[in-house]
Amino acid sequence: MKFIGYGILAACAFMSGIGSTAAAQEYRQQSVVVTGARISTPGVYLKRQGDFLIIDVIVASDSRDYALRRTEIETTVDALLAQANDYDDISISIDVNGLIYPLESTEELPLSSGSRPDTSVANLVLRTPIPQDISNIQPLVQRLEQFASLVEGEGRATVDTRGGPTVSVVDPDQYRGEVIDLILEEVEDVTSTLGNNYRVILSGIDGRMQWQNTDNVNVIFYIPYNYTVIPTSLTTVLPDY
Repeated sequence: MKFIGYGILAACAFMSGIGSTAAAQEYRQQSVVVTGARISTPGVYLKRQGDFLIIDVIVASDSRDYALRRTEIETTVDALLAQANDYDDISISIDVNGLIYPLESTEELPLSSGSRPDTSVANLVLRTPIPQDISNIQPLVQRLEQFASLVEGEGRATVDTRGGPTVSVVDPDQYRGEVIDLILEEVEDVTSTLGNNYRVILSGIDGRMQWQNTDNVNVIFYIPYNYTVIPTSLTTVLPDY
């Protein structure tokens, strides 16, 4: 919020985050880690529980021949997919630029080069629904890690989990209306408090929805907006550059 006039100036800016919107898509929420500092949150946001807890799984092979590496990786991933059929609460997906897509077969399974020569890897995502009002996610994490450990790699293929858990959310844009309502409520409160001598100029509310994982369970949704409070007697406001 910014006050213009009568010598009173204040500014309000909101952090930017990751993501774009696309209905019915599932977006992965990446935690933001800031060493030695607290992560600030937007002034107005909507907090909701994530839909799925997810962990990364890497299936890798270092056999000398590429065709053999691919066969070993595909056979191992096929075993993971077959095992997932026995679980109602665990599924296997792939992460493509932050979007989570279910993996149904190894046909055209994307492989990438490993950190060592003559190594190929398949990057998978294991996910499980997050129960409502959960207080401890460790049992969910352990269940996903145990699932990955039950499959033995074919030939020289290995199956390993990587990093810590995070969350994903389905169709984050469904919360846009609620976020806008919260913004308008804040603007209305400010206007009411200041009285008839001031008015509000709101901008940025047409921007894209953004979101951030807060604790591997909950996600905050927000729009990076700002508003300017000016005296009603002021008829011209120059934009900031």
